[in-house]
Amino acid sequence: MEEDFRAEDLLFMMKKISLDLAAQMDQCLKNHEMTGVQVYFLVYILRHHPKGTYLTELCREIGVSKATLSALIKRMREKEYLYFLEDPGDVRKKKVLPTAKLIAGGNEFLRKAEQMEAEICSALDADERRKLWDLEKKLIGRFAAMEENEKDRQEVYNREKSITAAGAV
Repeated sequence: MEEDFRAEDLLFMMKKISLDLAAQMDQCLKNHEMTGVQVYFLVYILRHHPKGTYLTELCREIGVSKATLSALIKRMREKEYLYFLEDPGDVRKKKVLPTAKLIAGGNEFLRKAEQMEAEICSALDADERRKLWDLEKKLIGRFAAMEENEKDRQEVYNREKSITAAGAV
């Protein structure tokens, strides 16, 4: 017999998983100068962008706002784990790169992250991990569509507001 879950139950479960994951990152990865989430972000940089990348690219990949990511990168720059390289063709465009300090300590970060990932994912077999991956992608696609619809609604509202304001003048 399949259980029928309310949407609310599923959403609260996703939120709980997110909170539990952040707690596990802190427990497994934090060190004296950084939270576990900050360390895991550096692990992401080491794994996916060891030669650097741009802020806009990172926002798209990890799904956080520029403001949130900028604040995180600022903290990592202050701790001398990341630095910016300005694009000579466009001073607004800055490449985010790992520092020598991050590269030197990176193997320890990677080792701890791999241990944590293996422990968390050991609850699922390969088929379950694939199904979860597919379901997560499907949900992320839905969130993206909802966000796009909201942008469209906001643009229509702003146009109507401008037309109304222009008509009042």
